[in-house]
Order: sequence, then structure tokens, then C-alpha cells
Amino acid sequence: MYRILVMPSSYQHIGLALRSLRVAKAMSQQALAGAAGISRTTLIQIEKGNDAQLSSVEMAAHVLGAELGIVSESPAMARRRQARTQHQAQLAASREKHLKIAVKLALGGALAISLKENALRMVDLWQEKALCSPIYIDRWRQILNAEPPQIAQGILAMDEEWGPALRQNTPFATAMP
Repeated sequence: MYRILVMPSSYQHIGLALRSLRVAKAMSQQALAGAAGISRTTLIQIEKGNDAQLSSVEMAAHVLGAELGIVSESPAMARRRQARTQHQAQLAASREKHLKIAVKLALGGALAISLKENALRMVDLWQEKALCSPIYIDRWRQILNAEPPQIAQGILAMDEEWGPALRQNTPFATAMP
């Protein structure tokens, strides 16, 4: 099902969207008008973006497999809202991955030691090649200069001001599931 989301009073947008769907489905104006139970003249007026009865627009949309909806935000705002939502999902996924690493570190053993050593090597590489801000290097060194269970606690405590940035610039990137 297609959705045509429009701002109030944007008849031209509706008309263009319906016309594009009709053309994409290789349907003539006459065929769509007949299937929708409206006149071809009415369909022409709709596609031109002229004022039309909402019921006629809805019938044409229904035949094309589309659904009309009214939104109170501009397309640019909708894109920004979608981008924020995607960013929040990425942050949540990164946090989840770090929580899994924290569990492995908290359990101790050879895997925890290996995770710590690899992370420290990554921080050393960042510093050597100037690949990362000194602030991130220092903050990660503070976290990693401890035993694996304390590193796990440091990762769990990251949800404050620096958490998202530290998880974005993580020395555990190669260990991520």
C-alpha cells in the first residue's frame, strides 16, 4: 500500500502523486476514472492540482493502491524527524553492543583479557597515528586502565554526557557482534 502524506491545501502535490502512481501502473486516465467511478474530467482536474471533492480523490487513490493522510509538518521537518529517529536507533544499537562487551568483561577470563588488550592496542594506534581526539584517547585510557570487571563498570557508567561520543569512537569496534 502506498501512502501519500500531504500538508493541508496541497492539492497540486496530491495530483502529482496520483498521476505518478497512475503512470507507473501504466493506467490510462480513462481506465482509472472508470475504476474509481469518477469522470475523466474530474480526474484531470485532480491531477492538475485543482480543487476536487475529497471522496473523488480518495476513490482514485484507492484504485491505485494508495492511501491519503494529512500531516501538519513540512516534508523537510518529516525528514529531520526521521533522521533523528534513525540516529536514536543507532545510538541504542551502539549502547546494546557495548553492554554485551561489558558482560564479557565482567565475566573475566581469557576473553576479557583479550578484549582489554585489543582495546588498549587500538587506543595506542589512535594516539600514534593521531586518528582520534586526545580527549577520547584520555577518556578511554582512564576506563581501560583497570581490571576487566572495572572496565565493564566503566562502560556501564557511560550513559552520562560522554557516553554516546565514547561509544561512537570505540576501541572495541573490532569486537562488536
